[in-house]
Amino acid sequence: MWHRVKDLWAYNRYLLLAFVTVVGFAGFFGVRATSQFIYWSDPARSDQSLAGWMTPRYVSRSYEIPPQVIQEALGMRSDAPMRRVSLDRLAAENDMTLDDMQAQLDAYVAAWRAND
Repeated sequence: MWHRVKDLWAYNRYLLLAFVTVVGFAGFFGVRATSQFIYWSDPARSDQSLAGWMTPRYVSRSYEIPPQVIQEALGMRSDAPMRRVSLDRLAAENDMTLDDMQAQLDAYVAAWRAND
């Protein structure tokens, strides 16, 4: 087998490098997709109570709600892009506690699910 790899390296170096690169990218993204699937398939990740470390994107995925609904529920502008900001910081910016945010989020989620 190694003589074939040596032959490929000697006569088709760029093709071998391209193949190894493509296989590496496919492996990386395959492992990443599989790990995300396993993580979000866990029922414990669904409708989690808010914690300070969470981001709006994480909450959106946990509640399986569109990001626009989460932005409205958390007091963010709906035209603003989703920021990588923790809920602790959002609560401080809006002069709210996490319990207030949780109550507001629960109301928005219940309304969205009732309309869906």
